[in-house]
Amino acid sequence: MKKFLGILGWFLGGLSSLWAQSYKPAQQTEIIQNARRLITDQYLTNLEILTHYEANQPFDALRPQLKGLITGALRDKEVLVFNEFREPKGTQTSVEEYVKDCRIFSGGKPIIHTLDWSKVQYDFQRTTAGEPYLNVYLIKTLQGQNAQNKAFTYENLTEFRVQFSFHATLNSFLNFKIVGITKVGQRPTTAFTSQTLATSDKPKDLLSVLDTLTAQVQKDLPPNVKRLVLERFTYKNCGINDALSDQVFAMLSSCWQRHTQMPVRSVAESDEKAWIIRGSYEEDLNQLRLRMEVVDGASRKVLAQARSSELPLSWLVEQKLPLKPENYERVRNVQDTLRQITTTTKSALKIEIRTDRGRTGVEYWAGQQMFLEATANRPCHLRLLYRLADGTQTLLESDFVIKPGQENTPVRISPESAFICSPPYGTEYLLAYASEEAFCPLPTAPSQQGYVRNEGGYRVFVGSLAAFQTLMKCRKNNDGKIAEDHIQITTREAKGF
Repeated sequence: MKKFLGILGWFLGGLSSLWAQSYKPAQQTEIIQNARRLITDQYLTNLEILTHYEANQPFDALRPQLKGLITGALRDKEVLVFNEFREPKGTQTSVEEYVKDCRIFSGGKPIIHTLDWSKVQYDFQRTTAGEPYLNVYLIKTLQGQNAQNKAFTYENLTEFRVQFSFHATLNSFLNFKIVGITKVGQRPTTAFTSQTLATSDKPKDLLSVLDTLTAQVQKDLPPNVKRLVLERFTYKNCGINDALSDQVFAMLSSCWQRHTQMPVRSVAESDEKAWIIRGSYEEDLNQLRLRMEVVDGASRKVLAQARSSELPLSWLVEQKLPLKPENYERVRNVQDTLRQITTTTKSALKIEIRTDRGRTGVEYWAGQQMFLEATANRPCHLRLLYRLADGTQTLLESDFVIKPGQENTPVRISPESAFICSPPYGTEYLLAYASEEAFCPLPTAPSQQGYVRNEGGYRVFVGSLAAFQTLMKCRKNNDGKIAEDHIQITTREAKGF
Protein backbone atom coordinates (compact mmCIF):
# COMPACT_ATOMS: atom_id res chain seq x y z
CA MET A 1 0.00 0.00 0.00
CA LYS A 2 2.77 2.41 0.96
CA LYS A 3 4.52 1.55 -2.28
CA PHE A 4 1.30 2.25 -4.20
CA LEU A 5 0.91 5.66 -2.51
CA GLY A 6 4.51 6.45 -3.28
CA ILE A 7 3.99 5.60 -6.93
CA LEU A 8 0.74 7.66 -6.94
CA GLY A 9 2.56 10.65 -5.42
CA TRP A 10 5.34 10.31 -8.00
CA PHE A 11 2.72 10.06 -10.75
CA LEU A 12 0.81 13.18 -9.59
CA GLY A 13 4.06 15.07 -9.13
CA GLY A 14 5.06 14.09 -12.62
CA LEU A 15 1.70 15.30 -13.96
CA SER A 16 2.16 18.67 -12.22
CA SER A 17 5.59 19.06 -13.73
CA LEU A 18 4.18 18.02 -17.10
CA TRP A 19 1.36 20.58 -16.84
CA ALA A 20 3.88 23.31 -16.01
CA GLN A 21 6.00 22.25 -18.96
CA SER A 22 2.96 22.35 -21.25
CA TYR A 23 3.10 26.14 -21.06
CA LYS A 24 5.85 27.94 -22.89
CA PRO A 25 8.04 30.26 -20.75
CA ALA A 26 6.30 33.34 -22.15
CA GLN A 27 2.90 31.83 -21.33
CA GLN A 28 3.99 30.95 -17.78
CA THR A 29 5.14 34.53 -17.31
CA GLU A 30 1.83 35.89 -18.62
CA ILE A 31 -0.19 33.63 -16.30
CA ILE A 32 1.95 34.44 -13.26
CA GLN A 33 1.82 38.19 -13.91
CA ASN A 34 -1.97 38.12 -14.17
CA ALA A 35 -2.28 36.03 -11.01
CA ARG A 36 -0.04 38.47 -9.11
CA ARG A 37 -2.07 41.45 -10.30
CA LEU A 38 -5.27 39.70 -9.28
CA ILE A 39 -3.99 38.98 -5.76
CA THR A 40 -2.37 42.39 -5.25
CA ASP A 41 -4.65 44.82 -7.11
CA GLN A 42 -8.04 43.18 -6.64
CA TYR A 43 -7.82 41.07 -3.48
CA LEU A 44 -5.26 42.77 -1.22
CA THR A 45 -6.21 46.32 -2.21
CA ASN A 46 -9.90 45.82 -1.44
CA LEU A 47 -9.15 43.86 1.74
CA GLU A 48 -6.90 46.68 2.98
CA ILE A 49 -9.72 49.15 2.46
CA LEU A 50 -12.29 46.97 4.21
CA THR A 51 -10.08 46.40 7.26
CA HIS A 52 -8.90 50.02 7.43
CA TYR A 53 -12.33 51.61 7.26
CA GLU A 54 -13.12 53.96 10.14
CA ALA A 55 -14.48 52.10 13.15
CA ASN A 56 -17.60 54.27 13.45
CA GLN A 57 -18.91 53.31 10.03
CA PRO A 58 -21.69 50.66 9.81
CA PHE A 59 -20.91 47.38 8.06
CA ASP A 60 -23.45 48.29 5.38
CA ALA A 61 -21.13 51.15 4.43
CA LEU A 62 -18.55 48.53 3.45
CA ARG A 63 -20.80 46.61 1.08
CA PRO A 64 -19.87 48.51 -2.11
CA GLN A 65 -16.19 47.77 -1.40
CA LEU A 66 -17.01 44.18 -0.42
CA LYS A 67 -18.87 43.77 -3.69
CA GLY A 68 -15.81 45.12 -5.51
CA LEU A 69 -13.59 42.56 -3.79
CA ILE A 70 -15.90 39.65 -4.61
CA THR A 71 -16.64 40.57 -8.23
CA GLY A 72 -13.09 41.70 -8.95
CA ALA A 73 -11.03 39.01 -7.23
CA LEU A 74 -13.16 35.94 -6.40
CA ARG A 75 -15.08 33.46 -8.51
CA ASP A 76 -18.18 34.15 -6.38
CA LYS A 77 -19.17 35.07 -2.83
CA GLU A 78 -19.14 31.39 -1.77
CA VAL A 79 -15.35 31.11 -2.16
CA LEU A 80 -13.79 30.10 1.17
CA VAL A 81 -10.79 31.94 2.62
CA PHE A 82 -8.51 31.09 5.54
CA ASN A 83 -9.73 32.91 8.69
CA GLU A 84 -7.08 33.47 11.37
CA PHE A 85 -9.69 34.46 13.95
CA ARG A 86 -11.74 31.25 13.93
CA GLU A 87 -11.18 28.07 15.92
CA PRO A 88 -9.96 25.49 15.22
CA LYS A 89 -6.97 27.01 13.48
CA GLY A 90 -7.19 26.69 9.72
CA THR A 91 -10.94 27.28 9.57
CA GLN A 92 -12.21 28.78 6.32
CA THR A 93 -15.15 31.15 5.96
CA SER A 94 -16.67 33.38 3.30
CA VAL A 95 -14.79 36.62 2.67
CA GLU A 96 -17.73 38.58 4.15
CA GLU A 97 -17.45 36.65 7.42
CA TYR A 98 -13.68 37.13 7.33
CA VAL A 99 -13.97 40.91 7.02
CA LYS A 100 -16.53 41.00 9.85
CA ASP A 101 -14.23 38.93 12.08
CA CYS A 102 -11.29 41.22 11.33
CA ARG A 103 -13.27 44.26 12.43
CA ILE A 104 -14.80 42.55 15.48
CA PHE A 105 -11.48 41.12 16.70
CA SER A 106 -9.71 44.49 16.37
CA GLY A 107 -12.62 46.53 17.69
CA GLY A 108 -12.76 48.35 14.36
CA LYS A 109 -9.08 49.33 14.47
CA PRO A 110 -7.05 48.86 11.26
CA ILE A 111 -5.33 45.54 10.52
CA ILE A 112 -2.24 45.41 8.30
CA HIS A 113 -2.15 42.60 5.72
CA THR A 114 1.26 41.81 4.22
CA LEU A 115 2.12 39.32 1.47
CA ASP A 116 5.81 38.41 1.15
CA TRP A 117 6.53 38.15 -2.57
CA SER A 118 10.28 37.68 -2.03
CA LYS A 119 9.85 33.92 -1.42
CA VAL A 120 6.82 33.28 -3.61
CA GLN A 121 6.50 29.92 -5.36
CA TYR A 122 4.05 28.68 -7.99
CA ASP A 123 2.51 25.37 -8.95
CA PHE A 124 0.46 24.70 -12.10
CA GLN A 125 -2.33 22.15 -11.67
CA ARG A 126 -5.59 20.99 -13.26
CA THR A 127 -8.91 19.96 -11.78
CA THR A 128 -10.31 16.47 -12.38
CA ALA A 129 -12.36 18.06 -15.17
CA GLY A 130 -9.15 19.32 -16.79
CA GLU A 131 -9.57 23.01 -15.87
CA PRO A 132 -6.21 24.72 -15.29
CA TYR A 133 -5.29 26.67 -12.17
CA LEU A 134 -2.21 28.14 -10.56
CA ASN A 135 -1.41 27.79 -6.85
CA VAL A 136 0.52 30.75 -5.47
CA TYR A 137 2.36 30.16 -2.17
CA LEU A 138 3.00 33.25 -0.05
CA ILE A 139 3.81 34.10 3.56
CA LYS A 140 0.78 36.08 4.72
CA THR A 141 1.14 38.28 7.83
CA LEU A 142 -1.56 40.07 9.83
CA GLN A 143 -0.66 42.74 12.39
CA GLY A 144 -2.79 44.98 14.56
CA GLN A 145 -4.34 45.46 17.98
CA ASN A 146 -7.27 43.50 19.37
CA ALA A 147 -10.33 45.02 21.02
CA GLN A 148 -8.37 45.17 24.32
CA ASN A 149 -5.56 47.14 22.59
CA LYS A 150 -3.10 44.24 22.79
CA ALA A 151 -0.82 43.78 19.78
CA PHE A 152 -1.19 40.60 17.72
CA THR A 153 0.64 39.04 14.78
CA TYR A 154 -0.38 36.05 12.65
CA GLU A 155 2.02 34.62 10.08
CA ASN A 156 1.15 31.65 7.90
CA LEU A 157 2.15 30.01 4.66
CA THR A 158 -0.90 30.55 2.47
CA GLU A 159 -2.03 29.03 -0.81
CA PHE A 160 -3.94 31.25 -3.23
CA ARG A 161 -5.66 29.08 -5.84
CA VAL A 162 -6.20 31.04 -9.07
CA GLN A 163 -8.29 29.63 -11.91
CA PHE A 164 -8.04 30.93 -15.46
CA SER A 165 -9.01 30.00 -19.01
CA PHE A 166 -7.41 30.18 -22.43
CA HIS A 167 -9.12 32.02 -25.29
CA ALA A 168 -7.92 30.40 -28.51
CA THR A 169 -9.16 33.16 -30.85
CA LEU A 170 -7.45 35.87 -28.85
CA ASN A 171 -4.51 33.59 -28.05
CA SER A 172 -4.61 34.89 -24.49
CA PHE A 173 -5.26 33.73 -20.93
CA LEU A 174 -8.40 35.29 -19.38
CA ASN A 175 -10.89 35.13 -16.50
CA PHE A 176 -8.40 35.02 -13.63
CA LYS A 177 -10.28 34.47 -10.36
CA ILE A 178 -9.36 33.28 -6.87
CA VAL A 179 -11.25 30.07 -6.03
CA GLY A 180 -9.77 29.42 -2.58
CA ILE A 181 -7.33 30.74 0.04
CA THR A 182 -5.94 28.08 2.38
CA LYS A 183 -3.40 27.81 5.18
CA VAL A 184 -0.83 25.10 4.33
CA GLY A 185 1.99 23.45 6.25
CA GLN A 186 4.51 23.40 3.44
CA ARG A 187 4.90 23.98 -0.27
CA PRO A 188 4.54 20.92 -2.51
CA THR A 189 7.66 19.51 -4.10
CA THR A 190 6.31 20.55 -7.49
CA ALA A 191 6.26 24.25 -6.59
CA PHE A 192 8.82 26.40 -8.36
CA THR A 193 10.27 29.90 -8.24
CA SER A 194 9.92 32.07 -11.32
CA GLN A 195 13.26 33.67 -12.13
CA THR A 196 11.74 35.77 -14.91
CA LEU A 197 9.70 37.98 -12.59
CA ALA A 198 11.66 40.48 -10.55
CA THR A 199 9.81 42.71 -8.12
CA SER A 200 10.87 45.75 -10.13
CA ASP A 201 9.05 44.33 -13.14
CA LYS A 202 5.69 44.57 -11.37
CA PRO A 203 3.48 47.26 -12.96
CA LYS A 204 2.78 50.34 -10.87
CA ASP A 205 -0.39 50.28 -8.80
CA LEU A 206 -1.90 52.70 -6.29
CA LEU A 207 -0.73 50.77 -3.22
CA SER A 208 2.92 50.59 -4.32
CA VAL A 209 2.97 54.28 -5.31
CA LEU A 210 1.45 55.36 -1.97
CA ASP A 211 3.87 53.11 -0.10
CA THR A 212 6.85 54.74 -1.85
CA LEU A 213 5.43 58.22 -1.19
CA THR A 214 4.92 57.38 2.49
CA ALA A 215 8.51 56.18 2.79
CA GLN A 216 9.79 59.42 1.22
CA VAL A 217 7.85 61.60 3.67
CA GLN A 218 8.52 59.41 6.71
CA LYS A 219 12.31 59.50 6.31
CA ASP A 220 12.26 63.34 6.47
CA LEU A 221 10.23 63.49 9.69
CA PRO A 222 11.78 64.34 13.07
CA PRO A 223 12.22 61.22 15.23
CA ASN A 224 9.87 62.29 18.05
CA VAL A 225 6.52 61.46 16.40
CA LYS A 226 3.96 60.59 19.07
CA ARG A 227 0.61 60.50 17.34
CA LEU A 228 -0.47 60.43 13.70
CA VAL A 229 -3.80 61.58 12.30
CA LEU A 230 -4.76 60.94 8.68
CA GLU A 231 -7.00 63.38 6.84
CA ARG A 232 -8.92 62.36 3.74
CA PHE A 233 -7.16 62.99 0.43
CA THR A 234 -9.60 64.22 -2.21
CA TYR A 235 -9.49 65.40 -5.82
CA LYS A 236 -7.90 68.88 -5.89
CA ASN A 237 -8.71 69.23 -2.17
CA CYS A 238 -12.42 69.54 -2.98
CA GLY A 239 -13.42 67.58 0.15
CA ILE A 240 -15.70 65.14 -1.71
CA ASN A 241 -15.38 61.59 -0.37
CA ASP A 242 -15.84 58.91 -3.04
CA ALA A 243 -14.53 55.48 -4.04
CA LEU A 244 -11.05 56.73 -4.94
CA SER A 245 -10.67 58.78 -1.75
CA ASP A 246 -11.80 55.67 0.19
CA GLN A 247 -9.01 53.63 -1.37
CA VAL A 248 -6.35 56.29 -0.82
CA PHE A 249 -7.41 56.72 2.82
CA ALA A 250 -7.34 52.99 3.61
CA MET A 251 -4.08 52.34 1.78
CA LEU A 252 -2.32 55.30 3.40
CA SER A 253 -3.51 54.17 6.82
CA SER A 254 -1.94 50.77 6.12
CA CYS A 255 1.28 52.26 4.68
CA TRP A 256 1.88 54.63 7.59
CA GLN A 257 1.24 51.97 10.19
CA ARG A 258 3.60 49.60 8.39
CA HIS A 259 6.40 52.19 8.17
CA THR A 260 6.06 53.70 11.66
CA GLN A 261 4.65 50.75 13.65
CA MET A 262 2.19 53.25 15.11
CA PRO A 263 -1.63 53.42 15.00
CA VAL A 264 -3.00 56.02 12.60
CA ARG A 265 -6.08 57.89 13.84
CA SER A 266 -8.90 59.56 11.95
CA VAL A 267 -9.55 63.31 12.18
CA ALA A 268 -12.38 62.66 14.66
CA GLU A 269 -9.67 61.59 17.14
CA SER A 270 -7.33 64.51 16.40
CA ASP A 271 -5.76 66.76 19.01
CA GLU A 272 -3.14 69.51 19.06
CA LYS A 273 -0.33 67.07 19.88
CA ALA A 274 -0.93 65.01 16.75
CA TRP A 275 0.95 65.22 13.50
CA ILE A 276 -1.52 65.48 10.63
CA ILE A 277 -1.01 63.63 7.33
CA ARG A 278 -2.84 65.46 4.57
CA GLY A 279 -2.78 65.89 0.80
CA SER A 280 -4.66 65.64 -2.47
CA TYR A 281 -4.54 64.16 -5.96
CA GLU A 282 -5.25 65.31 -9.53
CA GLU A 283 -4.35 64.59 -13.13
CA ASP A 284 -0.89 65.42 -14.49
CA LEU A 285 -1.16 64.80 -18.24
CA ASN A 286 -1.56 60.99 -18.37
CA GLN A 287 -0.40 60.40 -14.80
CA LEU A 288 -1.97 60.73 -11.34
CA ARG A 289 -0.23 63.42 -9.30
CA LEU A 290 -0.27 62.81 -5.53
CA ARG A 291 0.75 65.39 -2.95
CA MET A 292 1.41 64.50 0.68
CA GLU A 293 2.61 66.49 3.68
CA VAL A 294 2.80 66.08 7.45
CA VAL A 295 1.86 69.09 9.58
CA ASP A 296 2.40 69.69 13.30
CA GLY A 297 -1.10 70.02 14.76
CA ALA A 298 -0.03 72.64 17.31
CA SER A 299 2.22 74.96 15.28
CA ARG A 300 0.73 74.13 11.82
CA LYS A 301 4.33 73.90 10.57
CA VAL A 302 4.93 71.58 7.60
CA LEU A 303 7.38 68.92 8.81
CA ALA A 304 7.85 66.94 5.61
CA GLN A 305 6.33 66.72 2.13
CA ALA A 306 6.64 64.85 -1.15
CA ARG A 307 4.97 64.47 -4.54
CA SER A 308 4.58 61.64 -7.01
CA SER A 309 3.36 61.30 -10.61
CA GLU A 310 4.28 57.66 -11.12
CA LEU A 311 0.83 56.09 -11.45
CA PRO A 312 -0.69 56.08 -14.96
CA LEU A 313 -4.29 57.23 -15.15
CA SER A 314 -4.92 54.07 -17.15
CA TRP A 315 -4.65 52.14 -13.87
CA LEU A 316 -7.70 54.01 -12.55
CA VAL A 317 -9.57 53.21 -15.76
CA GLU A 318 -8.74 49.50 -15.38
CA GLN A 319 -10.01 49.58 -11.78
CA LYS A 320 -13.14 51.51 -12.85
CA LEU A 321 -12.27 54.31 -10.42
CA PRO A 322 -13.36 57.78 -11.61
CA LEU A 323 -10.72 60.42 -10.89
CA LYS A 324 -13.05 63.42 -10.74
CA PRO A 325 -16.08 63.12 -8.41
CA GLU A 326 -19.41 63.08 -10.21
CA ASN A 327 -20.68 66.33 -8.63
CA TYR A 328 -17.31 68.12 -8.60
CA GLU A 329 -18.28 71.20 -10.65
CA ARG A 330 -21.47 71.82 -8.65
CA VAL A 331 -19.60 71.52 -5.34
CA ARG A 332 -16.88 73.90 -6.53
CA ASN A 333 -19.55 76.47 -7.47
CA VAL A 334 -21.01 76.32 -3.96
CA GLN A 335 -17.52 76.59 -2.44
CA ASP A 336 -16.77 79.64 -4.60
CA THR A 337 -20.06 81.27 -3.52
CA LEU A 338 -19.24 80.67 0.14
CA ARG A 339 -15.81 82.23 -0.28
CA GLN A 340 -17.31 85.31 -1.92
CA ILE A 341 -20.02 85.94 0.68
CA THR A 342 -18.10 85.00 3.83
CA THR A 343 -16.97 87.98 5.90
CA THR A 344 -13.19 88.37 5.82
CA THR A 345 -12.88 91.23 8.33
CA LYS A 346 -11.56 90.22 11.73
CA SER A 347 -13.90 90.13 14.70
CA ALA A 348 -13.19 90.02 18.43
CA LEU A 349 -15.89 87.34 18.58
CA LYS A 350 -14.71 83.88 17.48
CA ILE A 351 -16.95 80.91 16.73
CA GLU A 352 -16.08 77.32 15.84
CA ILE A 353 -18.55 74.55 15.07
CA ARG A 354 -17.68 70.87 15.23
CA THR A 355 -19.39 67.55 14.59
CA ASP A 356 -18.78 64.34 16.51
CA ARG A 357 -16.70 63.33 13.44
CA GLY A 358 -14.49 66.42 13.59
CA ARG A 359 -14.27 69.34 11.16
CA THR A 360 -12.46 68.02 8.06
CA GLY A 361 -13.33 65.02 5.91
CA VAL A 362 -16.60 64.67 7.84
CA GLU A 363 -18.72 61.78 6.63
CA TYR A 364 -22.03 60.21 7.67
CA TRP A 365 -23.82 57.19 6.26
CA ALA A 366 -27.56 56.63 5.96
CA GLY A 367 -29.26 56.31 9.34
CA GLN A 368 -26.33 57.61 11.39
CA GLN A 369 -26.88 60.40 13.90
CA MET A 370 -24.90 63.63 13.83
CA PHE A 371 -24.07 65.58 16.99
CA LEU A 372 -23.10 69.25 16.84
CA GLU A 373 -21.33 71.59 19.22
CA ALA A 374 -20.15 75.18 19.11
CA THR A 375 -17.34 76.97 20.90
CA ALA A 376 -17.30 80.78 21.25
CA ASN A 377 -14.89 83.02 23.11
CA ARG A 378 -17.73 85.30 24.27
CA PRO A 379 -21.44 84.94 25.10
CA CYS A 380 -23.35 85.27 21.83
CA HIS A 381 -26.37 84.48 19.69
CA LEU A 382 -25.91 81.72 17.12
CA ARG A 383 -27.70 80.89 13.88
CA LEU A 384 -27.20 77.58 12.07
CA LEU A 385 -28.09 76.70 8.49
CA TYR A 386 -27.76 73.23 6.95
CA ARG A 387 -27.51 73.10 3.14
CA LEU A 388 -28.54 69.69 1.77
CA ALA A 389 -27.01 67.98 -1.26
CA ASP A 390 -29.96 69.02 -3.46
CA GLY A 391 -29.60 72.70 -2.48
CA THR A 392 -32.39 72.75 0.13
CA GLN A 393 -31.45 75.15 2.94
CA THR A 394 -32.79 74.20 6.37
CA LEU A 395 -32.64 76.48 9.38
CA LEU A 396 -31.46 74.39 12.34
CA GLU A 397 -31.23 77.22 14.89
CA SER A 398 -32.47 80.81 14.49
CA ASP A 399 -31.28 82.09 17.89
CA PHE A 400 -29.24 79.60 19.92
CA VAL A 401 -27.65 81.36 22.91
CA ILE A 402 -24.20 80.67 24.30
CA LYS A 403 -24.55 82.00 27.81
CA PRO A 404 -22.10 83.74 30.17
CA GLY A 405 -19.92 81.09 31.74
CA GLN A 406 -19.96 78.93 28.58
CA GLU A 407 -17.15 80.82 26.87
CA ASN A 408 -14.34 78.72 25.34
CA THR A 409 -16.26 75.55 26.17
CA PRO A 410 -17.90 73.22 23.63
CA VAL A 411 -21.68 73.66 23.91
CA ARG A 412 -23.97 70.97 22.51
CA ILE A 413 -26.39 72.27 19.87
CA SER A 414 -30.01 71.15 20.27
CA PRO A 415 -29.28 68.24 22.64
CA GLU A 416 -32.97 67.34 22.59
CA SER A 417 -33.02 67.01 18.79
CA ALA A 418 -31.68 64.21 16.60
CA PHE A 419 -29.95 64.97 13.29
CA ILE A 420 -30.25 61.72 11.31
CA CYS A 421 -28.50 61.18 7.97
CA SER A 422 -31.15 60.66 5.30
CA PRO A 423 -31.71 61.43 1.58
CA PRO A 424 -30.65 63.31 -0.43
CA TYR A 425 -27.00 62.19 -0.20
CA GLY A 426 -23.93 64.04 -1.37
CA THR A 427 -21.92 67.11 -0.39
CA GLU A 428 -23.59 69.26 2.27
CA TYR A 429 -22.69 72.26 4.42
CA LEU A 430 -23.22 73.39 7.98
CA LEU A 431 -23.04 77.20 8.23
CA ALA A 432 -22.81 79.15 11.49
CA TYR A 433 -23.24 82.87 12.23
CA ALA A 434 -22.56 84.38 15.66
CA SER A 435 -23.29 87.86 17.02
CA GLU A 436 -23.03 89.48 20.43
CA GLU A 437 -26.37 91.17 19.86
CA ALA A 438 -29.71 89.59 18.95
CA PHE A 439 -30.51 88.79 15.32
CA CYS A 440 -33.45 90.24 13.39
CA PRO A 441 -36.53 88.00 13.07
CA LEU A 442 -36.43 86.07 9.80
CA PRO A 443 -39.21 86.93 7.30
CA THR A 444 -41.92 84.32 6.78
CA ALA A 445 -43.93 86.10 4.06
CA PRO A 446 -42.98 85.25 0.46
CA SER A 447 -40.42 87.75 -0.81
CA GLN A 448 -37.95 88.08 -3.69
CA GLN A 449 -35.21 88.63 -1.08
CA GLY A 450 -35.98 85.24 0.45
CA TYR A 451 -38.06 83.96 3.36
CA VAL A 452 -38.49 81.02 5.74
CA ARG A 453 -41.41 78.62 5.51
CA ASN A 454 -42.43 75.47 7.37
CA GLU A 455 -42.12 72.33 5.27
CA GLY A 456 -42.65 68.86 6.72
CA GLY A 457 -41.75 69.98 10.21
CA TYR A 458 -38.60 71.81 9.06
CA ARG A 459 -37.92 75.52 8.59
CA VAL A 460 -36.75 75.84 4.99
CA PHE A 461 -35.26 78.99 3.50
CA VAL A 462 -36.56 79.90 0.05
CA GLY A 463 -34.04 81.97 -1.89
CA SER A 464 -30.40 82.01 -2.95
CA LEU A 465 -27.51 81.26 -0.63
CA ALA A 466 -26.24 84.83 -1.03
CA ALA A 467 -29.68 86.26 -0.11
CA PHE A 468 -29.86 84.00 2.91
CA GLN A 469 -26.46 85.20 4.08
CA THR A 470 -27.76 88.78 4.14
CA LEU A 471 -30.84 87.83 6.18
CA MET A 472 -28.88 85.60 8.52
CA LYS A 473 -26.51 88.43 9.41
CA CYS A 474 -29.23 91.01 10.10
CA ARG A 475 -29.16 92.30 13.69
CA LYS A 476 -31.46 94.65 15.48
CA ASN A 477 -28.86 97.42 15.93
CA ASN A 478 -26.14 96.20 13.55
CA ASP A 479 -23.56 96.82 16.27
CA GLY A 480 -20.33 94.83 16.25
CA LYS A 481 -19.17 92.30 13.70
CA ILE A 482 -20.43 88.90 12.69
CA ALA A 483 -18.31 85.78 13.29
CA GLU A 484 -18.76 82.98 10.75
CA ASP A 485 -17.76 79.35 10.34
CA HIS A 486 -18.74 76.44 8.10
CA ILE A 487 -18.05 72.72 7.67
CA GLN A 488 -18.33 70.62 4.53
CA ILE A 489 -19.98 67.23 5.13
CA THR A 490 -20.34 64.16 2.90
CA THR A 491 -23.47 62.04 3.37
CA ARG A 492 -23.54 58.63 1.70
CA GLU A 493 -26.01 55.88 0.98
CA ALA A 494 -25.05 52.32 1.92
CA LYS A 495 -25.83 50.15 -1.09
CA GLY A 496 -25.97 46.38 -0.80
CA PHE A 497 -25.27 43.75 -3.45
